[in-house]
Amino acid sequence: MRLEKLLRSDLLSLIFGALGFTSLLLAQSAGTGALTGTVSDPTGGVVPGATVTITSTDTNQARTATTGAEGSYKFALLPPGAYRVRFSATGFKTSEVSSVTVNVTETPVLDRALEVGAQSEQVTVDAQAETLQTATSTLGTNVNSRTVTSLPLSSRNYTQILALSAGTNTSANNATALGKGTQNMSVNGNDPGQNNFQMDGVNITNFANSGSANDSGLYAGVGIPNPDAIQEFKVQTSTYDASYGRNPGANVNVVTKSGTNQFHGTAFEFLRDTIFNANDFFYNRNNPASATTKQILNQNQFGGVVGGPIVKNKLFIFGSYQGTRQKNGLASQGVTTALLPPIPAGDRSAPGFAAALGAASCPQNHPGDNNFRTPSGSQNVLCDGSNISPVALKILEH
Repeated sequence: MRLEKLLRSDLLSLIFGALGFTSLLLAQSAGTGALTGTVSDPTGGVVPGATVTITSTDTNQARTATTGAEGSYKFALLPPGAYRVRFSATGFKTSEVSSVTVNVTETPVLDRALEVGAQSEQVTVDAQAETLQTATSTLGTNVNSRTVTSLPLSSRNYTQILALSAGTNTSANNATALGKGTQNMSVNGNDPGQNNFQMDGVNITNFANSGSANDSGLYAGVGIPNPDAIQEFKVQTSTYDASYGRNPGANVNVVTKSGTNQFHGTAFEFLRDTIFNANDFFYNRNNPASATTKQILNQNQFGGVVGGPIVKNKLFIFGSYQGTRQKNGLASQGVTTALLPPIPAGDRSAPGFAAALGAASCPQNHPGDNNFRTPSGSQNVLCDGSNISPVALKILEH
């Protein structure tokens, strides 16, 4: 009986201990941010019991917190967006910061020093929350909606700009690829399957697909909203907290837009057509008889977004649609290997250097090696070096 009581006591202690840490762990999530700071008086002393009210500028929804004995406050699980922050305390003028931006997974710091005076007096200030993330050591890059929609994405897929973050590495994007064109990335040397993808706080990684972001056979990759529906996304690459867990790669946290108190929307049409294209140099060289015939690549992406209030200040709606139609006569995949020709020793500015380079690159001197021939079987470089560009020879001199 005594052992049972001890075990029960230890279990309760563990549960309450875990609950004690809950407020810290839930300060932010894969789909939210947070705001913290300290309220002080003109002498720098802290102000306990001050009321702090944060209001969304888009939806007018408000939350209130009270500073503790150390004068600090914290708002957890805030939807990313712009906010007004109001500070009030007995014996001090009310102060309001008109615009503070909260980004996904981030905790900006907004400290405020109140002026002595009547609480009915109000001071409105233009201040910025501290952009240096002193509340967390997480490293990463935040990309907002304007950046996503402004950059030229060949298939309107946000994964094509994941490499904007430090520590990330992606392959060269194939602009002629069929489908979504999702890009896998490696972060700090980890395999692409070690990344986590969340959308609006929900994990969207398909582990049956070995964690790959791209589609593979029967297995789907991550969901790809159209750029006009993305509010922002954050790529965390290092020292993120244990709540993200699971894999040692990056955490990609996508936040989609929601409705606001104002009806708004956009419509779009992105067109790629064969009439705007030109054949590449190598296609024309290898197919001189059909050089005037263009390879087909037609793509139409169209749709729009709309959002607004159902019940003002309380209930909102947002929807988006994107359709893609493509005719593709180009190879959906391809591999290009850069082959550096063997450079002969000696004076590169000497008259016979072109002939020596031609001999070194001559297919007859490399039997069975197709790297020294074009796909159609012709020679890249003539054996006497006569077709080597003089400009290339000048470059090689240096």
